[in-house]
Amino acid sequence: MRRTFILLVCCMLAVVSVSGQIRQQGPGRQPMPNRSGQFSPAEYAKQQREFITRNAELTSDEADAFFPIFNELQQKKRELNRETRRFMREAAGPGATDEQSLKAIDAQAETNIKIAELEKEYLQKFKEVLPATKILKVQNAEEQFNSQMLKDIQQSRGHQFQQNQQRPQFNRSAN
Repeated sequence: MRRTFILLVCCMLAVVSVSGQIRQQGPGRQPMPNRSGQFSPAEYAKQQREFITRNAELTSDEADAFFPIFNELQQKKRELNRETRRFMREAAGPGATDEQSLKAIDAQAETNIKIAELEKEYLQKFKEVLPATKILKVQNAEEQFNSQMLKDIQQSRGHQFQQNQQRPQFNRSAN
C-alpha cells in the first residue's frame, strides 16, 4: 500500500511538472498543451476528470460532489511537493553541501508523511460523497490515468523503456 502511494506521488510529480505534449487515452487522442505548446493544467484536470468519471462509472451528481474535494486534495499535495522540490534543486546544484542534502532528504520524508496524512483525511471526505466501491474505482482510474500520462510523455519525448532492459548486478557474496 505504501509502495503504491509513493508511486502515485512520484507519478503526480512527473505529470504536473511536464511541459511537453501529453495525450489522453482512447480513440481521438488529443494533446494537452495550451496554444503556446506548453502544458495546460486546466486541460490536464479536464481530461483527468473525464477519464476518472468514465472509468469509475460516476454519475454526474457523484462527479459534481466528488471532484471539488479531489481537486482540493490535489492542490494541497502540489503545495507540499513544491517546497520539497525547492530543497531538492538546492541540494542538486553545484556546490551543494551535506547540510543541504540532509535538508532535502528530510523534507522529502516529511512530505511523504504529510501526504499520507492528507490522503487519510480526504478518504473520510470521499466516503461522505461516494460509496466505497466507487472510491476504489476512482483510485484505480487515477492510477491508470497517471500511468497513461507517463507513457504518453515517454513516447512524445522518444523514450521507450525496453522490457528486458539489463539491470545492474550486485555481487552479494564474499566480503
